[in-house]
Amino acid sequence: MRSLFLFVIASVLAACASLPLGAQAPRVELADLSLRSLGVLEQRFELELRLFNPNDFDVRIEALDFELEINGRPFAKGLSRVTMLLPAGSATPMRLEAVTQSKDWLGQIKALSPDVWKTGMPYRIHGRVKAGGLSRWLPFERADVYGGAQRPQGRAI
Repeated sequence: MRSLFLFVIASVLAACASLPLGAQAPRVELADLSLRSLGVLEQRFELELRLFNPNDFDVRIEALDFELEINGRPFAKGLSRVTMLLPAGSATPMRLEAVTQSKDWLGQIKALSPDVWKTGMPYRIHGRVKAGGLSRWLPFERADVYGGAQRPQGRAI
């Protein structure tokens, strides 16, 4: 019984040691979006996300789960299990795949305004990041505008 107690205490301490208390989730921003494959029921996109580490220590990303909305409507979902290191106070690109259903894709095409190429496309990306061996996920959310003639695509925060 005593060895079980010591094992539990050691496990808790090891989990706490992987990321300091008060660690902030990385900020996630859409940098690029391109069509990868077009199917009858679903479409696959390649997204480039820019991850910003606001912490003063490196963070190891183990997984990223997200949903992307465009023009206030659901667009695509994705999950990445690629491990990467985010250096302290830096921005790092991450390429991953997202899937959308035909109904969401067609709804977006119908809802697009002709002015979207000048003003940019409003988006919201939200989800969670698994970092540094934590047993819990850290949530993230960002709303911004992608593209537009007046500003570069995927502008930095």
